[in-house]
Amino acid sequence: MALVAVRNVEFKKGYNRYLMHSLWGAIVIHFIVFYFSPPITFKPYVLREEYFEAIDLPEQFDIPPPPKEIAQPAVPMEAEEGDEVDDDAEIAPTTFDKIADLPPPPPPPSEQATEFYAFDEPPVLVKFVNPKYPDLARSAGIEGTVLLRVLVGEDGKVREVSVIQSDVTAAMEKAAIVAARRFRFKPARQRTVPVKAFMAIPIRFKLH
Repeated sequence: MALVAVRNVEFKKGYNRYLMHSLWGAIVIHFIVFYFSPPITFKPYVLREEYFEAIDLPEQFDIPPPPKEIAQPAVPMEAEEGDEVDDDAEIAPTTFDKIADLPPPPPPPSEQATEFYAFDEPPVLVKFVNPKYPDLARSAGIEGTVLLRVLVGEDGKVREVSVIQSDVTAAMEKAAIVAARRFRFKPARQRTVPVKAFMAIPIRFKLH
């Protein structure tokens, strides 16, 4: 320990000498670097000039012909007093002498546009309700079939009922509709999701 302490004291005594040698060494190194370094020349920045290059264009262009003019439809105008009217002009009839000449009425909205629901599994009827046979139809011995169009909801309940075809009376059709509204179904499925679906169900009225 005594030897280490002596060496430490001697080292501290030489601090000034060590600092002086380091300072002179740094000065000499900097002088050598600056003396032997090549001179630096500054070049001013020059903007890049823009230029335009001409492109060879074809001398002729293929211009499509203009579209053909379409004559405007004739607009019917009321003839002024004193003007002659062409007797050969055909005018649609506004009155009819016979009922058979009447034009047919437009179809109901349900027949004009029919909704469609896609499904993978069709609905399955799980609860059937017998329709009530009307007393007048029973006493008259009327039998027949009503073909119903039924919209089954996602919960299996009947949402809409309409008659597609029938050969029975209106009272029997109404009874079939009332019974169909109480039907219950296992709903249709699109993959694993319950969806709406239409079904055609025949209701048969027959006397035993």
